[in-house]
Amino acid sequence: MSKGSKVWGEIKSRGEYIGLVFFVLGLAVLLVQFGLVLYGLRTETGLLAASLGLLSVGLGFIAIGMSTKSDKRYTDLLDKLNRNVANLPQMLKGDSLTPFGQQMADEAKQRISQEEKIKRNEQSKIAAQKRLDEDTKKVGFVRGELYQTKDGSWAIAWGGKYPL
Repeated sequence: MSKGSKVWGEIKSRGEYIGLVFFVLGLAVLLVQFGLVLYGLRTETGLLAASLGLLSVGLGFIAIGMSTKSDKRYTDLLDKLNRNVANLPQMLKGDSLTPFGQQMADEAKQRISQEEKIKRNEQSKIAAQKRLDEDTKKVGFVRGELYQTKDGSWAIAWGGKYPL
């Protein structure tokens, strides 16, 4: 992620607060303008334009902030729903699911188990690589290589083309 997108992400997450500041400034400038008009002093169109601009920017940032929060809530809700579809048969206990509901629950269970298996395999590869790196540091040269076993986990083949 680039620095610019991190800054924009931070602005979006704090958009309501930033917008509130601009909005209040716009209202303050507008009140100053009305005060000048009430006292019969010269009116400035620049102040009116500035206040309307600040109000617009404020409302824009508030909308961006609200949209970002809504999107985050929506994403979290969908993730939670996605994870819990697999648990529908256990949650309903004595009730039965429609065939489509049962199919969705089975697919979700299968997807979750595949994701967990991939995660375990990645952790297995990282652990095996760590063991190999520690051995290489200890002896000063490489004595084995990583290979994937039939069950998908990772192990080290010692020797072979590398001397022990």
